[in-house]
Amino acid sequence: MPTDKIRLAIIGCGGMARAHLNAYIYLKNQGIDIFDFVAMCDVDENRARDFASTAAQSQNDIQPNVYSDVSEMLDKESLNAADICGPHFLHHSLAILCFEAGLDVIVEKPLAVTIRAGHKMIQSTKEHNRILATAEQVRRWVGPRTVEWMINKEKMVGQPRMFFRQGIGGSTDPENRLRDEPMVWRRNKLTSGGNGIIDGGVHYVDLLIYFFGEPDEIYARVDNLSQFQFPDAEKNYVAQTVEDTALATITFENGVMGQWVSTSAAPGRGMGYNSYHGSLGSIYSGGGYPQEPELQLWDGSKRQKEDLQRAYLESLSPEEKERLFPHDITEGVALEVYDFLDAARNHRRPELDGVDGLKAQAVCNAIYESGWCGESVKFEDVYQDRVSGYQEEINEKWQI
Repeated sequence: MPTDKIRLAIIGCGGMARAHLNAYIYLKNQGIDIFDFVAMCDVDENRARDFASTAAQSQNDIQPNVYSDVSEMLDKESLNAADICGPHFLHHSLAILCFEAGLDVIVEKPLAVTIRAGHKMIQSTKEHNRILATAEQVRRWVGPRTVEWMINKEKMVGQPRMFFRQGIGGSTDPENRLRDEPMVWRRNKLTSGGNGIIDGGVHYVDLLIYFFGEPDEIYARVDNLSQFQFPDAEKNYVAQTVEDTALATITFENGVMGQWVSTSAAPGRGMGYNSYHGSLGSIYSGGGYPQEPELQLWDGSKRQKEDLQRAYLESLSPEEKERLFPHDITEGVALEVYDFLDAARNHRRPELDGVDGLKAQAVCNAIYESGWCGESVKFEDVYQDRVSGYQEEINEKWQI
């Protein structure tokens, strides 16, 4: 077992980075002292300083150094790992700088702003013999792990046939297209790559691949129905250039087919659920992800979440439990960062590497590509960057 600690930097100290910071601190508080916070980097130095101050409290008040420039940090610090939580359009360039400096990297989802950018990241890991982990917490929750066990290990629903996911809502005034909230990078296609489908939706696609294997074909309609505008830094109203609505049909190589509806432009009664159907019955969970699975068979018999999750956990061997829930951790972000740290220390493949992250992203990009061209697209064509019309202006903007 290695004894050297990982010397870690967090790059990007905004929204989701706070969950990462808290997860690392949780590990230290649990006595899992396998890393040190060495540096914090953000274009807003005050945010980096705030992260450094919080991190210091978990390591005997040893303050990580603060930077606003990644290249300067890499030149000055002795690091061997970085956690990248910057905006999507910076993921590939930041990661490649880190690989070139000899660091292993975990990147917040989606892996990259386009498929081409993701391939550049994966190629750089090969050239520099580094680890690239995709930050993916949702499949690590007990609920989704239980669903995978129900479908693939216990065959509780028989032969998988289809799935449905509905995320329908719209709580803002549809008549007021000029919004008070500021224009941010997530609302701009060139900086985000897309809206809910590629952002939070990539978690759901990872689950679909986890449950059903390799995707095959995608057909979708994508639109920006609300046409909201937001004030930019100069107080000028600028139109959102990402979707607020997508309806997709996705098929898998094993014959599973399903529909995914995601919209924030449907005022009135909303709904959110996931269901997975096989030849014998179904698994249902309300909400955005299958955290509370319920089983119902063809004859009406049911099993509830508590029973199913208890049975799943009891089915695990000690070795499986330690692999999936090391040190009895069940919180998703803590599990993802522990997996990354352990992979970096032991020079092993993380559960979800760059290829895994890019495959999940490719389904999301396929939804955009299908919506852009008005035809169904093959998953493999999008993953191999043979179909990229929607993404071309992003690639051109960032010279990818």
